[in-house]
Formats: sequence, structure tokens, C-alpha cells
Amino acid sequence: MGIFREIAIRYCEKIYDAYKLQADEKTYKGKEAELLIERNEFARCLIKTLKSKEFNDDYNEYFQQLLSEIASALEHVNTTVIDYNSKYNTAFTSDLYETFFTSSLKNFINALSELYQKSPEIIKSIQDNSSFNKNRSIPWIYQFSFVLYEYILEKEFELATNKNSRDIFDTKIQLILKYVQNAASLYSRFENNEHDSEYKELMKMLLQRMQTDENDIQRRKSQQSNTSSVYSYFSQTFYKASETIMGKSQLGETIDFLIKEFNERSMTKTLQCC
Repeated sequence: MGIFREIAIRYCEKIYDAYKLQADEKTYKGKEAELLIERNEFARCLIKTLKSKEFNDDYNEYFQQLLSEIASALEHVNTTVIDYNSKYNTAFTSDLYETFFTSSLKNFINALSELYQKSPEIIKSIQDNSSFNKNRSIPWIYQFSFVLYEYILEKEFELATNKNSRDIFDTKIQLILKYVQNAASLYSRFENNEHDSEYKELMKMLLQRMQTDENDIQRRKSQQSNTSSVYSYFSQTFYKASETIMGKSQLGETIDFLIKEFNERSMTKTLQCC
């Protein structure tokens, strides 16, 4: 069904689960509790509708369909709330359905759409989900890309649901897409033959350069944080500069894993020769 459709469905369900968890943590009484039940049912039905949407070889159209369904469902929920308030003389809102559920869905789908647009053709064209995972049974280019995309997707999920600042995340996305594109070009250059000794050497160099570039991003971030900390200290905020010193980032750890994984695949001869 196409990997981006599978990703969309998987993360819409994760957002739905996060919404239910937040809704369950709040205390609702009386009429508001009745309305919550209705909103939760609308949320469940929306996820069911999104899962039913077919992909017809046009992701732009597919993502737009999802966004339209999300907007339409919110409009229906808002109308229901207005009618409910009118009937029972209450002043309830769409609450978490709008501020968390709908907002998170829209933010994630938009981010996924942008990721698709910027992906190399070799990733866009994957139809079989079994070809895009972290197992060693698939070509390295797919395992490599999958691990990095999972990092992006998990971060986008966190940002969509927690509304945190993107900080340097967009810079890291650019870094990832640059090296996925380079890896795809290398794969094509050697006619999909990962056993080639020159291919292996060039891929190792690519991974090392990626590690260096990621370290540079983290170093600049750390320097900026330290500069900010010094300014805060002299502004009598008594912020300790030492607290801004950063260890290895999550992306840094991911790249370390990829370097180790490629070396092991090279030694155990689990790279692919197509």
C-alpha cells in the first residue's frame, strides 16, 4: 500500500492513543462527561475513516484527503458542541479534540507530506512495507534510510503532540535527507551491488562524514547555549553554564548504530547484490 500510507496510518493511531490517554487523565463530570463520550466516538470514527482512505499513486492527493477529513470532522464536532450547549444551556468547548487531537494530526500529516516531497525517488517508490525496516535481510540503502526516517518520524510525533520548539531539528532533517540522497546515488552508481569493495569504502566514508556533520551541528548548538548561559548569568538569573553541556544526541547515537551495523554487515556478508 506504499510506505508513506502505512506511516500515516500508524502515527494517526499513535496520536489517537495519546489523545485518549490525555482525555482519561482529565476529570469530567455530569454533562461534560457525556459530551466527552461523544467527542471520543468522533475521534474513533475519524481514525477509522482515515484508515479507509485509498492510495491511488498520488501522495499529494492522499495527504490532502486526510487533511480534508480531519478538518471536516472538527467542523462536525464544533457543530455538535454548539448544539449541545444550546440544548442544555452549557458553555463547553471541543476541548482536547481540537487543541490536541486535531492539531496533532494536522501537524504530523503536514510534516509527513513535506518529508515525502523531499525524499529521493528510491524511497518514494517503495510499495512493499517488508522492504523498509531495520532488518539485515534487505538492501543496506533501505535499512539505512528506515533507521533515519524512524528518528525523524518519532521526533515529528513528539513535536506534534507536545508542541515543543523545533530548535535545531529542521537542520538535522536537512542533514539526514542529504545523506539519504547521497546513499541512494551511491547505490545506483554501483548498480545496486553492495558487495563491491569500492562501494563499501565509499559508504564508510559517507557514514563518517555524516557523523562529523552531526557533531558540528551539536557543537554549534552547545556553543550557542553556553553563550546564552553566560548572558543569563550576568543578567542575575544565576543560570549555571555547566548545565548546558550536551552529551551525544539521539541522532548521534543513531549514526553510531548505523556505522556499527554497516561494518557488521560488511564482515558477515549480509549486504545485497542485485
